Amino acid sequence: MKRKNHYAFVIDVARCIDCRACQVACSVENHVPMENTRIWVQDLGVQGEFPNLQHIFVPYNCMHCEHPPCTEVCVSGATYKDKDTGLVLVDQDACIGCGYCVDACPYNVRYLDKKRGVVDKCNACAQRLEVGLEPACVATCIGGSRLFGDLNDPVSKASVALQNARNIVRLDYEANGHDTDPNIYYINLPNMEQLNMPELFQPLVSQSGALPRAPKYTLSEQGWKHVAVPLLAAGIGASFLVQAIYFTKQLIEGEKEFEE
Repeated sequence: MKRKNHYAFVIDVARCIDCRACQVACSVENHVPMENTRIWVQDLGVQGEFPNLQHIFVPYNCMHCEHPPCTEVCVSGATYKDKDTGLVLVDQDACIGCGYCVDACPYNVRYLDKKRGVVDKCNACAQRLEVGLEPACVATCIGGSRLFGDLNDPVSKASVALQNARNIVRLDYEANGHDTDPNIYYINLPNMEQLNMPELFQPLVSQSGALPRAPKYTLSEQGWKHVAVPLLAAGIGASFLVQAIYFTKQLIEGEKEFEE
């Protein structure tokens, strides 16, 4: 069944002025602790050659991937991809604070709230979406750099921006059996002859500690993912099979007694 929405962020890089209003709005709206943040802005410095120069700032938050590695290692099922919206969310009532998903995320967008013992990250202000409002970061973006909308709707702000974009870049991670297919689209990178558009993001893609990075799995995480989960599934299946056999046996014996 086709989901109702395909929400995505579209970031117009050319319009970001690094004012950080998005971070403040996000923190206030979602009660983010002062020592943490759900979103941030990366300063790529001045790009180009004189006189064609431009200072580049790149906003980030959860990529709400089509194939998120974080959901694969979640022990409690708290991290999941919502079928109706396509957003990657965290059910904090179910989260046990193990932090496996934090290491598995290639974009470093999750953090462990030590006071509450749960993982937190951008949820696109789901509470605002439910009442027809934009995410707080989008609503307060002074330069109009942050856009958000349903890509299944051709007239949404996000869809229109992609249709009119000069160029589009995504920080996709494709390696070791993963293809994150992120739902943040960076558009309108500087249109300067000296720059190859996708290469502008190479400092974030290729260098050590850059984004996206390879998901990190400890031995315990790998054991949970490749051993414990299959064994648990097999155990549950076997339990249902035993129950079914027992029920069928009881039913047959009951019919025999009735006939006698």
